Amino acid sequence: MNNVKYVIGHWTAGNYKPNDIDLNSYQILIDGDGREHLGKPQGKTASTAGMNSITFNIACCGGLERTPITQVQFEKFCYVTARELKRLKLPVSAFYTHAEIGEKCKDGSIVKLLPMNKWLKNNKGKIDLTVLPYLYNSSHNEYIRLKINWYYDKLE
Repeated sequence: MNNVKYVIGHWTAGNYKPNDIDLNSYQILIDGDGREHLGKPQGKTASTAGMNSITFNIACCGGLERTPITQVQFEKFCYVTARELKRLKLPVSAFYTHAEIGEKCKDGSIVKLLPMNKWLKNNKGKIDLTVLPYLYNSSHNEYIRLKINWYYDKLE
């Protein structure tokens, strides 16, 4: 039975290639060259505190100043996210970045998504997918959703 309600976007804050910790932390990872790597099954990782039983987690490898998210990686991330949303029969509005979940935990609006639990506070201050070095003067979250939606509409 599919219990996934949200797809959460992350970055690993490491290198462009996934290591064992990365592969054990997310369902899918996209490396710096745009290649897809399978991690652990949904519900078997510790990706989004207090939400792992209801989230599918996709991460871009990197995200640090020395390993900024690449354009080819970002495009693949958006495509894979759209594909998984379709597969899970979820709308694009069910996608959040980890940073957005952190903000919702900080301001208390997370309760609109699910009941508060003791683990959710661990998401506060997350910054996953807030910096795309080639994107200027735009809302990253809105841009990410628009790009995911573009791919979503192209998938059958």
